[in-house]
Amino acid sequence: MKSDIRRLAELLLDASLNHSQVGRLANRHRDTVRKMRRRAAAAGLTEKALPSASDDQLRRIILAPTEKSARCLHPDWDAVVQHMLKTGDSMQDYYDDYYLKQSNSTPGQPHMSYPNFARLLSKILKRRAPEYRHHYRSGEVMQIDFAGFQPIYINNDRERVKCTLLLAHFPFSQYCLGWVIHSQSRSDSIHGLIRIFESLNGTTKRIVLDNFKAAIDVARSKRKEAKINPEFRAFLDHYQISPDPARGGEARDKGSVEGIVKLAQRYYQRTLRNSQPHSIAELNDLLQLALDQLNRKVMRRWKMSRADRFKAREAEQLRLLPQAPYDYGTWKPGVKVQRHYHVNVDGRDYSVPYRLIGETVNIKRTAATVEIYHDSSLVAVHTRRIVTPQDDAPVIDPAHMPENHRAMWRQNPDALIERATSYSPTLGRFVSLHLEINGNPRATHNMLGRLLEVGSVHGKATIDAACVEAIRRNQVNADTLRQILDRGPRKPSRHEPGPSQPPSDNIRGAGYYAEDDDDAA
Repeated sequence: MKSDIRRLAELLLDASLNHSQVGRLANRHRDTVRKMRRRAAAAGLTEKALPSASDDQLRRIILAPTEKSARCLHPDWDAVVQHMLKTGDSMQDYYDDYYLKQSNSTPGQPHMSYPNFARLLSKILKRRAPEYRHHYRSGEVMQIDFAGFQPIYINNDRERVKCTLLLAHFPFSQYCLGWVIHSQSRSDSIHGLIRIFESLNGTTKRIVLDNFKAAIDVARSKRKEAKINPEFRAFLDHYQISPDPARGGEARDKGSVEGIVKLAQRYYQRTLRNSQPHSIAELNDLLQLALDQLNRKVMRRWKMSRADRFKAREAEQLRLLPQAPYDYGTWKPGVKVQRHYHVNVDGRDYSVPYRLIGETVNIKRTAATVEIYHDSSLVAVHTRRIVTPQDDAPVIDPAHMPENHRAMWRQNPDALIERATSYSPTLGRFVSLHLEINGNPRATHNMLGRLLEVGSVHGKATIDAACVEAIRRNQVNADTLRQILDRGPRKPSRHEPGPSQPPSDNIRGAGYYAEDDDDAA
């Protein structure tokens, strides 16, 4: 099919047509046709050379515009493009560092403004720098982003509470999920992602992150990679997800989710139009309703809905969730283990295996536990205890000690009481009183060891009864306890019934039924 410029060139080179006839056929003025024929003759364009000429060459010959004098100083745009592609400088950097310092050969010709410079350079970059189109595989990538729209609910105090909308998008199937959270904090963001993973019952291999502070400490740029927050990295490691942070200011790195955010936000606002939620749970219920409508809408490209495409092509490719859900906690990385093989967490010492002395460990603090990791391996777990003015004792696991330290630790009063209490609370009370009276932990340790050795012979119930009798007699010592166990603890005395009360007037007594002698006669 011939182009318009080639048809015009054939009419101009047709010698049988005058200027007016060519102008009538090409919808041009005869004076314009005269100028075009002069340009073609000057360029040596003939009917024989016409097939070998390209459309661009014909436009430059026939439609050559008259050059206008530039009002502002124009740089060498080819050199500008090559410099930016080579160094990675932005438009603002080149404008400030190079263009404004360029000397002007024409007097009185000013430099152009930055908006005009950026507009012209953007057109050139679009023509000379093609844009790469991402091709995704099913179940491989998930992109997340926060919506600019903030849903609001009314609490019990009639206050308006603003929330944050977190959205997750699958570029392959265009499937969209979301969850309303309180804020963009690290704990809320992780909670929202966990709920999204649970609704999917699976995860992808890779996740594209926006540069929000909850996940990224240092944003990714053209010259350096992003630095991900250790707490957020631990969350992703739990689900075996590889992070892929987007570059700062480069929305095209996650362009797919940028488009779905606008759609989901519009559907959600339409759902909230005639409702007034009173809790964040109601906001999430309405969000799921809006996203369900979006995912079930048929797309013109694939002639099927997002939900159908996700179910048919992508759902089976997701990774299964780990058996245990992620327990959120704050991390304290890079803690060096000292010679006493303890680490301090919030004012209290927790033991670490003594073989890690001099090594660096990472500490995770949750609401209930303190977990200690070394080289990505869990080496210690302790129950977290809040420090109080009355309690700041260390939390020690005897398995973390060397054998000689363990033997010494067993004679510690607290360790003796804990050991006895684990066997029986009554024995723990007896050992506690024994320590108070004798004040010799070594003697208490020896007595407790001998007692536990014969525990299988007498039984826990007999030992408890012997401890109770010894405490009642106020003879808390090893000899008394041994004598009681040898003869057996005394059984508690039976309760003797008291004299019976005389019957009342309304109740017949035993004498009523006795036979009198007179009656017998």
